[in-house]
Amino acid sequence: MNNKVILNKTNTLDIAKELQSCVLMYDYLGLARSHKWCSEMLNSIEDFVPSEDSLEIDFNQIVGNKEFVKFKLAKSYFNLKEYQRAAFYLAECESQPAFFLYIYSKYMAILKKNADNKSDLLNNVDASFLDSLQNLRAELSAKYYKKQLDAFGLYVYAIVLNKLKLTDESTNILIECIKKRPSMWCAWLELAGLVKSIETLTSLNHNALPQHWIKDLFLAQCYMEMSLSEEALNIYTVYCQKGFAKSIYIKSQMAKCYDNLREGRECKQTFEYIRKLDPYNLDFMDIYSNVLFVLEEHVQLAILAQEACEIDKYKPESCCIIGNYYSLQNEHYKAVNYFKRALKLNPNYLQAWTLMGHEYMELKNSTSAIQSYTNAIDLNPKDYRAWYGLGQTYEILKLYSYSLYYYKQAYLLRPNDSRFIVAMGDVYAKLEKWDEAKRCFIKAYTVGDYEGSSLCKLAKVYEKLNEPINVAIAYDQFSEDQKILKSNSTLLTQELSQAYKYLANFYLKKMKLDNAYDAATKCLEFAETRQEAQSILSQIAQSRNALREQEQSAAGSSTNVDMEIGSNPVQNDDLVSNDQMNQINRRALSPSLIALDNSDNPNINDTNTSLNLASNQQMSTDPVNQAASSSSEVPTNSNSTQIQQDDSDSESEHFFSNFNIKKRPLN
Repeated sequence: MNNKVILNKTNTLDIAKELQSCVLMYDYLGLARSHKWCSEMLNSIEDFVPSEDSLEIDFNQIVGNKEFVKFKLAKSYFNLKEYQRAAFYLAECESQPAFFLYIYSKYMAILKKNADNKSDLLNNVDASFLDSLQNLRAELSAKYYKKQLDAFGLYVYAIVLNKLKLTDESTNILIECIKKRPSMWCAWLELAGLVKSIETLTSLNHNALPQHWIKDLFLAQCYMEMSLSEEALNIYTVYCQKGFAKSIYIKSQMAKCYDNLREGRECKQTFEYIRKLDPYNLDFMDIYSNVLFVLEEHVQLAILAQEACEIDKYKPESCCIIGNYYSLQNEHYKAVNYFKRALKLNPNYLQAWTLMGHEYMELKNSTSAIQSYTNAIDLNPKDYRAWYGLGQTYEILKLYSYSLYYYKQAYLLRPNDSRFIVAMGDVYAKLEKWDEAKRCFIKAYTVGDYEGSSLCKLAKVYEKLNEPINVAIAYDQFSEDQKILKSNSTLLTQELSQAYKYLANFYLKKMKLDNAYDAATKCLEFAETRQEAQSILSQIAQSRNALREQEQSAAGSSTNVDMEIGSNPVQNDDLVSNDQMNQINRRALSPSLIALDNSDNPNINDTNTSLNLASNQQMSTDPVNQAASSSSEVPTNSNSTQIQQDDSDSESEHFFSNFNIKKRPLN
């Protein structure tokens, strides 16, 4: 990966000089965010001192002597957010910088007016807002077809088209803009938000975009939004090695990657390093507050909220941090108020919309939650948290078809996130679609069950399907995993007690008294199963006494000399063979369960998907790839080797010796 990074082929001094030129130009044109980004990147390059000649740029030659005064006057109004006034003084100017500032001022005036006119945050877009954007588009389109737009004019044209949901046209204009000025970071960032798939990104990377060092950061941004955080992290690591180790932007992006990878401790450490570099920085600190919220770091989140309030209590990020603090304290009304304040300051603040939806969920306000999540998706269709939130809301409303649709959208964005797969399995179970639910829970386990609940849910599905051996297999693996994970979750503790109770009864029925005794003893550790465990232990004692009497009787009979001592004298049709039971009891071969055929296919609810139980010699060490490759080879008739079980346990010949799946990683 590292040898493909363009930065490796670029001299750091050349990058510094280019950044310096961008700093001067963006400041002159009023592109505040791009100016800030370039300045921070330039500041992170150590030992760079610009020459005096490079700082002397005659901007009079750029706008012309006749327009210089009006341009500077309009720029002062623009800086004070008097956008209409700035556009008025530039209306008759003809130079490219003056036209850019004129058209950009009109665009900002439209956005400001739309924000001011919204009496309620949850209102839809005003019709006059769209009309104003259409008029601006017409003005820019006329210039564009006359080829009178430079890179900055093309950038404004592209963001207007994007606001009008004309994404294909906007993408083409942005590509043209970047080709004219490859160092224009704001255009790269806007384009990253329009890339919807890895195929589109690959096409842009190989065909359309110039080979410029900023393209590395563009690719990393796209990888992050597509949940390919490891690839993004590789790029950012190269930038740290090449002289940008103290860049606030690079380090913040790395922290976001760690957050996406659920590496909470590394994420927290990275944000702490950023705060040491710049104690007054609030950029991305809202994400840091999310990490502290998930880790339940009450004290540190309180400190962060207090410091953010002291630095700038009216900055959107500060309001979001304080909102997270109140949410952790279960003061959800106060949290909603602070998220609303953040959105008043910045209506396009994606994080606040999603978090406010979570708070409305806690307050049982489903209508407002749905609207909040919908607004978040409108801002960024790749926000999987908002899709997942919508799925949860509709599931609470018992609108399971809607819920399933939204869970699938979240799954498509993050196909290896077990939470979304488990959520789909829960909905299928509520719809009594047991086969689909079973496949979802097995898939969730094979990709790495984040919450650790997929196996106990799978066991309950097998109970509904009347497959007791598979119930025992699932509960057995669940109990083994919990010994490693040592989860403190109350819910998982309850499930673990039920797992041990089921295993105790299962082994008792099969007359595996030692295993039954072990499971029943474990049940004594839980208050909810203690009484039943004592009853089971009593039955085990009675069974052992009965066995001893039978063994003594058998030993006294010369006709039964060849009887195997200690064997089970009861031979019922519903008992499985000793070989089969031994395979359950062999902890070294405890099941990881099975992968899905076509498990890479996001369409989990495909009823033709079957479970692959190939032999040890045929199974690859990668269950997902093997399942995908063998899906066309495994027939789905009654003779195929898959989990299909009748009411009688003695007919369950699909057993454990055929499970050869790589065990999921346990953290």
